[in-house]
Amino acid sequence: MIKVIAFDLDNTLWESEFVIRRAEARLMQWFKDNVPQSKYDTIDMRGLRQEVLKKHPELSGKVTGLRRFIISEILKASTVETCSIDETINAAMKVFLEARNEVELFPGAIDVIKILAKRYIIGAITNGNADINSTTLAAYFSFSFTAETVGSPKPCAKIFRHALNFTNCLPQEMIYVGDDPILDIDAANALGIHTVWLTDSKSTKGGNTKANVKINNIKELTGAVSAINQSLDQQ
Repeated sequence: MIKVIAFDLDNTLWESEFVIRRAEARLMQWFKDNVPQSKYDTIDMRGLRQEVLKKHPELSGKVTGLRRFIISEILKASTVETCSIDETINAAMKVFLEARNEVELFPGAIDVIKILAKRYIIGAITNGNADINSTTLAAYFSFSFTAETVGSPKPCAKIFRHALNFTNCLPQEMIYVGDDPILDIDAANALGIHTVWLTDSKSTKGGNTKANVKINNIKELTGAVSAINQSLDQQ
């Protein structure tokens, strides 16, 4: 019997690229207005990120920690006084994270979750740093575990086991919904968790394992959950 339905967040419940680009733009404007000497808008952020990760691989999977570190490096290279760097980092991160959490749900997502939340424990398992409690979905989610808080990103099993332990749930009592065939579907399948792959209708390339159900729109999720329950009843 299914007890828990857990979700990936970015590109499963909302489109992430637009959200992150907007958050980046707000952060850049904040630097222009408040720390113009940093020349934040002239920095190759992608290149700097790659350089930092080469030197500090321990920051891999820690998206918030990585961003804080990069901002710190930028400020240290500018004329910002050392004593005010931490304060400036906190202010900058506040701007970014507030924008990061201004997500626009896929059509039908909140209606589907409202229906499922009446019967199942709903939660999030994500590698990103969106805070579900800062979105319109907060009332329906009982837990949210990120790679950063758990200390292990998908596809590692640790983050999934963390959710299983928290909900006192067996793998076969959970459904995991995600868009990435490897990080989401293969990873959850490896633990015996039922999976629903949300993917573009034109996408044919999956991971190494097959999802229990494939859907092309989040509105199809209630039907997918019913199909998994029916298959369990027949066992």
